[in-house]
Amino acid sequence: MKTRLIPILTVAAATGSAFTAFADLEQRDSSQFDYKYEMLKLPTAEDIDGNGRYDFTGGGDWLELCSGANIGACSMVISGSQSLKADAGNAEDAGGVWRKMNATTGADGGTGYTVEVRLKVTESTGSKGALLLNASTGDSSVNSWLVFKTGQISWGHNKNVAVLTNMDATVWHNYRIVREPGTTVHSVWIDGILVHNNLSSGIDATVNRLFLGAANGDYAGKANVAWLRFHKGAYAPMDQKAVEKASRLDSAEFDTKYEMTADDARISTSANASDWTISGNSGATISKDNGILSVNPNGKQTFWKTTDSAWKNLVTEDTAYTIEFATKINSCSISGGDRTLQFWVATPRATGNIIIGKSHVYWQISSSMGDNILLDSSDNTDKNHKFRISYDGATRHGFTVWRDNVKIGENLVDLTAYNGASYSFVRFGIPGSTSGGAFDVDYIRWKLGGVYTPDTRRGMKVVIR
Repeated sequence: MKTRLIPILTVAAATGSAFTAFADLEQRDSSQFDYKYEMLKLPTAEDIDGNGRYDFTGGGDWLELCSGANIGACSMVISGSQSLKADAGNAEDAGGVWRKMNATTGADGGTGYTVEVRLKVTESTGSKGALLLNASTGDSSVNSWLVFKTGQISWGHNKNVAVLTNMDATVWHNYRIVREPGTTVHSVWIDGILVHNNLSSGIDATVNRLFLGAANGDYAGKANVAWLRFHKGAYAPMDQKAVEKASRLDSAEFDTKYEMTADDARISTSANASDWTISGNSGATISKDNGILSVNPNGKQTFWKTTDSAWKNLVTEDTAYTIEFATKINSCSISGGDRTLQFWVATPRATGNIIIGKSHVYWQISSSMGDNILLDSSDNTDKNHKFRISYDGATRHGFTVWRDNVKIGENLVDLTAYNGASYSFVRFGIPGSTSGGAFDVDYIRWKLGGVYTPDTRRGMKVVIR
C-alpha cells in the first residue's frame, strides 16, 4: 500500500528547508521487521542471524536489563564512549547482523533501510546529548546521526547539525530513521509523525554499522531502551489512526463467545466441560443466572482454564488475537493490595495477565505487586466493565489493553519476561493466594488473527418533526 504522508509537527532545521520533497513510502510497523531486539535479554547476548556469534558488541557494567516497571527494557548509563555496535565485531565474522541484512543505498539506487528505537532519556549531561543512534551502509560517507537529550532531539555531530524538535524525551517515544534507496538524505519520524525528510549526513565517515550509545565525551547521561529494530528497505510507520479505524470491531462480532447462560454447557460451575476446566473450587460459591457467572471463592483457589481443543490447538506463537470480557468486582479479600480477579491470555511466545481489583487494574510483570504496572484506578464495583486485551503475534511488547473502550495500556511486555515460562491457554479467576474476592463475569469473547480496536460508533438517530 502506497500512502502519501503529510507532516504535522513543526520543526526547526539548521540545514536546508524541511519537507522539500515527499516520498510515497510503504507503511510497515516495526513489529514486522526482520531484526528485533526486545530487551528481554541484552543485544550482546542475542544471535538473531544464527551465525553462532552474538549480534552486538559493547556490553559492560554500563548496560543492564531493567526490572520493576521498566522490565522489558535495558538501562544505559553513559559517560563518554559506551555503545552497542553491530558491525564486524568479531574478526572471523563477515560483517555481523547489520551487514548480513545487506542493505544498500547510494545515488544510483539500492535497497534503503529503516531503523527504529523506543527509548526514554532520564538524564543528559553531555555537551551534545545523552546518546545517539547512527546507521550507515558503508557504500558512501552518508551517515544518520540522531542525538537524544532530555528536552530535545537533534541531528548531526559536527556537520549539518539541526534541532529537529524540542520535546519531553524523558517519557517513552518511538524514533525511526529511514534512508530511502537512491538518495543521500534521511527521514526521521517520532511516534509515527514525520519531523524531517531532508537530512543530509550527520558525520563524514565511510562505515557499515548500526550504533547506539556514545561516541566520545560529548555524550553522557542515562536512558532506558525498550527495543531496537531494523529492516532492509525504506518504510514509513503505520498510520495508527487509520489502522484503528479500519480494525474497529465490537466483541459481539467475535467468532468465539461465552455468554454465561445457564444452558451453555461449554463452561461449567462445578466440573470440567468441553471448553473450560475448573480447578481448586472446593468450598467456593458459584452460580450462573441471567447470563452472569457469579463467583465467591470463599478464600479458596478457584479458576477456569481453556481445554486444548478450545485454545491451544488453534494458536501458534505467531497468532495475533483480541479477547474481551466483562466483569464486576464485588469484594477483595487480600490485605495490602487491591487484586481480586486475574485474567491470563497466552500463546507459546508470550503471556499476558491483568489483575483487576475494586478500583485498580494492573499489568503483571512480577510476583511483587509493587513492581506491576498500574493501568487504571477507576471504580470496577458499580457495574460490569469491559476489558479488552490484544496481542500482535509478533513481539514481546505486543500487548494492548482497553477498559470500557478506552486504551489504558500499550506496548506492554509479556509475562514470560520474569518467569521464563511459556503457556498456551486462557485462564481467569483466583489461581492462588495472591488474589481473592468475589466477582461476576458477564461474557468472554475472542477473535483470532488480528488486533481489533473497540467499535465506539453509535447508530444515528433520525428525528422526524
